[in-house]
Amino acid sequence: MNNNWELLNELCAVHAVSGREDLMIRFIYNYIKTLVDEIEVDRIGNVIGVIKGKSEPDCRLMLQAHIDELGLIVRNITDNGFLLLERVGGMPEKSLLGQWMDVLTEEEKIFGGFIGTKSHHITTREEKYKVPNIHEMYIDIGLSTREAVNKAGIQVGDPVTYHPNFREFGEGLICSKALDNRVSVYVLLKVLEFFKNNRPNCSLAFAFTVLEEFSIRGSTPAVVHIDPHAIISLDITIAVDDPYSPHDLQPVVLGGGPAIKMMDFHGRGTLAGHISSPPLKRYIERVAKERKIPLQREVIVGVITEPAFQIYLGEHGYTVAAISIPSRYSHSAVQVVNKSDVEQTIKWVIGISEKFNKDVDLQRG
Repeated sequence: MNNNWELLNELCAVHAVSGREDLMIRFIYNYIKTLVDEIEVDRIGNVIGVIKGKSEPDCRLMLQAHIDELGLIVRNITDNGFLLLERVGGMPEKSLLGQWMDVLTEEEKIFGGFIGTKSHHITTREEKYKVPNIHEMYIDIGLSTREAVNKAGIQVGDPVTYHPNFREFGEGLICSKALDNRVSVYVLLKVLEFFKNNRPNCSLAFAFTVLEEFSIRGSTPAVVHIDPHAIISLDITIAVDDPYSPHDLQPVVLGGGPAIKMMDFHGRGTLAGHISSPPLKRYIERVAKERKIPLQREVIVGVITEPAFQIYLGEHGYTVAAISIPSRYSHSAVQVVNKSDVEQTIKWVIGISEKFNKDVDLQRG
């Protein structure tokens, strides 16, 4: 399969801060509408495309990836034209100072500006090793009054995110903002392209979901609507092969292949996480072995993904397993993935989807 990295570049460049995903919703809808048998956008923005199975159309496998990204929101505008900020999701302050950011207006115009950083010559000894909190930060967009900012169309509530910066570098690596989770969206689009001309036995429901970085729960209406027999959820996980990461945290590195999520757990405030369904996990592991796809195993605390709340929905709950693509520098402007891991994930998800049917044993106990 030809992997068009320009498509991933396009996906990463679309601004879709949680709650303001409309540009991305439009992109996905237009991209998949000729590839699926059914398509809809629900009331909160989830895009759902279905390819009907040729022999078991009533058997539904849901494949999901969230399309939103973390970011900032304009919380106030100063008299002299600076934009004050609040976080949307886990935007790390340590990654923000001096960054070139984009502000998206109601009219979908983009204005660029810098996160201000205190001049070195007047930084005190105490400030030198301190990261300001988000309420001490601002964006300088080069306008000198509140009136000039308003005239430009920028208002309180406008979303802000990193400026697009996609690049291929090194030994098969890709660096960009928003690879969390556009790399998984890319995987699903390539899988969808494959099945356009290779109709699967069971129906495949592709769910491109919203609000993951804000509340984790944006995908739940899609689950209830699709009512799938099983769900495969795709997101990134933390590669621990750089000098800053604790190397004994988990055995996940770039280039080692996709990871199967054994467990994640938030552990901060929201006491929720996910342990992949044991029978579904065994099934997707068998597929990986048959397709000679190298696998890693993920066990991580401090991370939470969409399955955390999906498994409890409905009268009987849902069967979910999660697949993770290793990534360095999460939530920063310089997230990094390995092309090989992405390609292996595409092959794995195609294999899982090709073989899935009503005879796959998902029974617990």
